Amino acid sequence: MKQRIISGVVMGGIVALVLVLGLWVKSVILTTFVALIAALGVFELVGNAAKIDNIVFRIVSAVYTVIMVFLFCGMNENLYKLNLTNYEYFEISSFVWAIIVSVVYIIATAILILVKQAEMDLAKITVLCGMPILYAYAFSTISTIIIATGGIYYLLLVLNFACVCDMGAYFVGVSLGKTKLCPEISPKKTVEGALGGIISSVIVSLVITLCFSKFNKILPVMLLTVPLCAVGMAGDLFASIIKRKVGIKDYGNLIPGHGGILDRVDSVLFISPLVYCLMLIGVI
Repeated sequence: MKQRIISGVVMGGIVALVLVLGLWVKSVILTTFVALIAALGVFELVGNAAKIDNIVFRIVSAVYTVIMVFLFCGMNENLYKLNLTNYEYFEISSFVWAIIVSVVYIIATAILILVKQAEMDLAKITVLCGMPILYAYAFSTISTIIIATGGIYYLLLVLNFACVCDMGAYFVGVSLGKTKLCPEISPKKTVEGALGGIISSVIVSLVITLCFSKFNKILPVMLLTVPLCAVGMAGDLFASIIKRKVGIKDYGNLIPGHGGILDRVDSVLFISPLVYCLMLIGVI
């Protein structure tokens, strides 16, 4: 527990420093940090979950993820600015480069698979070809949300739906939990804990919207808290079932007491793209 707390404090300090530098100095600092975290997550996924030991596959997929995070961020920010200004022009350079980079990555990956075909199966090929782009997009929305106007407000909402709900579920589950939620996937999770987590998030959603004077957003945010918390729980269970299927406890060991990158952001990666879309259409 001591190691877990120390690691949490260190992580919090690093994230706080990056937020300050990204928001007050240069936004590219924040995007670079998110891209590197995404690359580490994919590196863990390919090596530990997909069981691909060849370092070339892991490096190529990580590099591709970094590039795609930057390109997706460019597209996301462009869409958000268009939405704010009502311009009809959409800059397609990031979109075109994303296609080019993806085609090059698929070709390079296909060549590597052909060379190492004796070591590959359908699951490994699917992870290599599909998962990096999905993780890159999910991580890119985190950067876009923070950099956007009112980014701290949106970031706090994401953390509320993911982290506050998770903490509320843990404490209520430990105290009152009796009915198992998904015993075959995560034996410790309970229905009572899930309800407690959602109620905790609804209260915090109200506090956040009031603190940022988003009075016209109170009702939609509170109503959306329930499904978004459910999405976060689904993300957590999805990550758990992958680990259970491949026989690992954590995706990695980069963060002492916490596991790997993906062990810490599984819920956020499911919630963040949805929050970005809701932000884009002005619902929250």
